[in-house]
Amino acid sequence: MKLIQLTALAILLSSATFAQEFISDFTWNFAFPIGNTKDYISDNSFRGFAIEGRRFMDKNLSVGLFFGWNIFDKRVGDPINIDGEGYGGTVSGTQIRYINSFPLMVNAHYYFGKRKDLRFYLGAGAGVYYILQRLDLGVWIIQNDNWHLGLAPEAGILVPLGDNQSHILVNVKYNYAFDSGTGIGGNEDNYHSYWGINFGFAFSSLL
Repeated sequence: MKLIQLTALAILLSSATFAQEFISDFTWNFAFPIGNTKDYISDNSFRGFAIEGRRFMDKNLSVGLFFGWNIFDKRVGDPINIDGEGYGGTVSGTQIRYINSFPLMVNAHYYFGKRKDLRFYLGAGAGVYYILQRLDLGVWIIQNDNWHLGLAPEAGILVPLGDNQSHILVNVKYNYAFDSGTGIGGNEDNYHSYWGINFGFAFSSLL
C-alpha cells in the first residue's frame, strides 16, 4: 500500500512539473549610462541584446537565467589619465572609448493578473557582470577587464498576442555592477551602472 501511495505521489509531482509554464524571451536593449560609466562614456547605447529563460513555479512567480550584452562607445578628444602596468600619465588626442558589459544572472519575477491577459511584473536579478573597457588612441590600444558582482531590479509588461503563447515584452532595468578592480583611468572606485529599456518577444510553452 505504501509503495502504491509513493508511486501515486511521484506521478502527481511529475505531472505538476511537466505542467509548469516556461517562457523564453529575446530583447533589443537600449542603455543609458550613469555614474562611473557615464564619466567614461556619456553617450547612450543602442546596441545591445539579451536572451532569457523563465520557469514558472506557480501562476504568479517565475525563476530564470539571463544573459545580455551592451556596447557603449564614443569618440572624444578630452584628456584622460591612464594608469596601468608599464604605462601611466595624462594623454590627449582623438580617442575612441568602449565599454562592453556582459551580465549573467539568476532572476525571479512576480506577475500581476491572469496568464492570458496583459500582465505587469516586478523582478530582480543577481549575478555577475563582465566589464571590458577599451581605449583606442592612435596606434595604441589599452584594455581593462574585470568581473563584478551585480544586481538588476526590473519592472516590465507582457502583452499577449493572438495565440496567447507569444508576447510582446517591454521592461525597464537598473543595472549595477559593484566595485571590482580598477578602471583604465586608475579609478579605484570601479563600479558601473546604467539604465536599460528593453523591447522584444517572449514565447511560452508547457514543460
